[in-house]
Amino acid sequence: MIITATPFQGTAVERLRYAMELRRQADADEMRAIAELAAEHSWTTTDEYDVIGERPVRLGADGSRLVGEFLPLEIAAIKGISVTAATFLIRDVLNLEARHPALWRAVRAGAIPPYKACKLAQLAAHYELTQEQTLAIDTQLAGKIGRIGWQRLQRLTRGLIGQIAADKIKAAAQKARDARFVRSNTADEAVVTELWARLDTTDAQQLEATIQAIAKSLLRQGDTDTLDVRRAKALGILATPARAQAMLEGTDDQRYLPRTKVYLHITPELLGIHGAPGNTTGGDDPVTPDGGSEPIARSETLGPLVRSQLAELFGTHRITITPVIHADGEHAVDSYEIPHRIRETVTLRDICEIFPYSSRSARNLDLDHTRPYTPGTAGQTSPDNLGPLTRKAHRAKTSRRWHLRQPRSGTFWWRSPTGQRYRVGSDGTTDLHHHSPLERRITWLLDSRPPHTPPPEQPGSPG
Repeated sequence: MIITATPFQGTAVERLRYAMELRRQADADEMRAIAELAAEHSWTTTDEYDVIGERPVRLGADGSRLVGEFLPLEIAAIKGISVTAATFLIRDVLNLEARHPALWRAVRAGAIPPYKACKLAQLAAHYELTQEQTLAIDTQLAGKIGRIGWQRLQRLTRGLIGQIAADKIKAAAQKARDARFVRSNTADEAVVTELWARLDTTDAQQLEATIQAIAKSLLRQGDTDTLDVRRAKALGILATPARAQAMLEGTDDQRYLPRTKVYLHITPELLGIHGAPGNTTGGDDPVTPDGGSEPIARSETLGPLVRSQLAELFGTHRITITPVIHADGEHAVDSYEIPHRIRETVTLRDICEIFPYSSRSARNLDLDHTRPYTPGTAGQTSPDNLGPLTRKAHRAKTSRRWHLRQPRSGTFWWRSPTGQRYRVGSDGTTDLHHHSPLERRITWLLDSRPPHTPPPEQPGSPG
């Protein structure tokens, strides 16, 4: 269903207010719809379920309803978000509905943006408040919603939690210490990486002081970069303690530069093999102004790198390059176990999980047989019948709640329990909800490669 809104006539300020009101209504409608879907997929503690099929789970906190574990898959695909994000959204809706009735009424009435209500619900869940404790806080907040500022409302909520559940505050402090971490993730540009950490406050203060000291040392040595850039360099220098110590003592011994082993998938262009058959890299390569492809190397952790970036990133490193050969095809095997060469082919082909809109890297996922493996039948394990899936998506498919077909290698058609259809391929996910049956049939026939796939009009096909 496509909704076309009639343009609102008025001043810019009036149009802005009109758009804000439409958004408030749409956000409230979405939250109500998710609550209704959760009610339709609710379970009770006495319901029977198949141990190998869908099971009841409590996504929310104390007092929230049980729902079917595959509900997040349905909502994730409809909204085009990750399954994790959909799970968190359902969790917040369930908590608001069961534990914060006044806040939930305010959300449905559009009196408070859903994200703010969800944040307050998350705060109560974070401290593991019981339903009774949360209802008491909700009662005291009822008259304040929409009447005091957002920051003040958050402070008031924290204060009420401290009054009602001081022991939970102390327990949360210890839990926070148990959740300390350091994580890194490559940014949009492969030459930089983002780093997050949760530390003891005293350790963080000491780290801050050391970073600042090394940044000042860099400045004394003639580094003209901004303070932020020098601080980033200082943190990198700390990765080599001996060099960091030298910097703190006012020297910089280049012998302490790190050595790193790097594994890259190299394109033929980077190796100078132009026009090699069967070595195209798809549509993700950057295009130069004259229409040619910029020579690139692809790293699974850093993404595409142009040739000039290799020296910039790894010029001071000892590099070991493991070449990956992209064969035109892989022969099928009879065993259920997947040979490394086939696993590598599928991983490089799909890059990410094949569930709609998923961004999970395929590298660490299980490979699922699209058509279930049947002992005794030859040639079932091949790239044409494999795709990377998370355990939850795999179980949803295995239990026949979600239906999957692979009409050709690397192209996947999904049908959800509610009849939603999606096509997943190298070009991303296409929501087929707005496609007519004829359009879906034509697309399916174009995707199909006989003889192993049924036509879309046959029972069980995704058309």
